Amino acid sequence: MPVEELDKIYLSIGELAKKFNVTVSLIRFWEKEFKQFKPEKTIKGTRKYSKKNIEIFSILYRLIKIEGHTIEGAKEKINSKPIIHNNLEAIEKLSDLKSFLTKLRDSI
Repeated sequence: MPVEELDKIYLSIGELAKKFNVTVSLIRFWEKEFKQFKPEKTIKGTRKYSKKNIEIFSILYRLIKIEGHTIEGAKEKINSKPIIHNNLEAIEKLSDLKSFLTKLRDSI
């Protein structure tokens, strides 16, 4: 899910889970495992995920769920390559381009 599509400044944990089709418990688990992924919390303890948090979650999701890395493998990849954010942007742009070209081909 491209981060730019978000209308809100913050998402709740339930909204984030729904966007990525994962469980709330998975999100909480990844918060404990990855120091880079820490949402803001209200006084009551409600999690608020900013666009940056969602971008980090998107990277974790891609590494673990799509590419099949283990938790430890994802940690190594994130810690060793700070340019991973640029890679994610490039992948999203290429995916958009592929969709556009597919639609163009089908319309011909």
